[in-house]
Amino acid sequence: MKKFSLHIILTITLIFCSGKIINAQSVDEAITNLSSDAAKKYINPVAATLGSNMSAGWFSGLPQKDLLGFHATLRFVGVGSIFVEKERNFSTVADFRLTSAQVDDILTASGINPSGYPNYNDLKNEILSKDWNLIINGPTITGSRDENVEIVFPETQVQGETINEYAIQLEDVKGYLDGFPMLPTVAIQLDLSGFAGSGISIRYLPPIDFNSMGKMKIFGGGITHNISYWLPETFPVDLGVAVYFQDFELGNVLKNVTAQTGLYISEKIGGTVALLPYAGITVESSKTDINYNYSFDTPAGTQEGNISLSVGGDNTVSYVFGSKLIFPVLSINFNLRFSHTTTGSIGVGFGF
Repeated sequence: MKKFSLHIILTITLIFCSGKIINAQSVDEAITNLSSDAAKKYINPVAATLGSNMSAGWFSGLPQKDLLGFHATLRFVGVGSIFVEKERNFSTVADFRLTSAQVDDILTASGINPSGYPNYNDLKNEILSKDWNLIINGPTITGSRDENVEIVFPETQVQGETINEYAIQLEDVKGYLDGFPMLPTVAIQLDLSGFAGSGISIRYLPPIDFNSMGKMKIFGGGITHNISYWLPETFPVDLGVAVYFQDFELGNVLKNVTAQTGLYISEKIGGTVALLPYAGITVESSKTDINYNYSFDTPAGTQEGNISLSVGGDNTVSYVFGSKLIFPVLSINFNLRFSHTTTGSIGVGFGF
């Protein structure tokens, strides 16, 4: 577990400090070059993983069984969710509107050019005026930064002319995480407790521009209750429930909302310096909304349309295992979360 946790810290440090695996083009700018079906496929690995990622790291132990008291801990949380390897690339057949420059390239590749074809503009305008059902393939957002998404225009007849098959590289749409093994996020969390075994948590990350990934913003909250407050002192472990929600925004086009409910057990071993192992089972739901303006060329000039779509995350039952090392003022917790996506988290807290 410690090796996995160290890997997460190094991951976050590498991405957000060195910026080596981030491209100059922002993620939201890349998405605006794609039609809705292609954008959905491109962003899906992150959308499918966000539910588990946003649900991780919240829990680090049940509140103390005090009737009245006050306990506060400020925690710095790092989370990493492992991507599914087969989702580094995608292939789909979807409607796509071509740009003027792309149509020029297609026609030139078929030996048709303005100087040698009197009806060139009529031919070009007919191609520009419709949606084309095209093969679209290439890296997803988690794929290689050295690969571009490609669209394949099929061989077809337009105004009696044979237009040859032609592949077009979308230079502005490539992999961003460059095969990196996990989705990392960070946040600051405040845990407060002290009334009848109950506590609240608030998680926040102010809008921060992480290189070309765009601005990332996180806000969430939750309630935890130690059911053992109502049980006999002889009950062998602490038993409790927790409910959390979290909003996540990346760039100007992507927003994720996640909610979870969990049942947990924990047991403190030791005194001033102690070990607190814990485990839980949770049910979580997640939805990612993508909203952006998509520009395309027509015979009348450049047009712009708005595209809104939703991608459901992995709505699953998850199993959580972790432990917390408790020192005076300082605490460090590690946990692993197992579902369709495997997620690990680290928290470093200061409080009393």
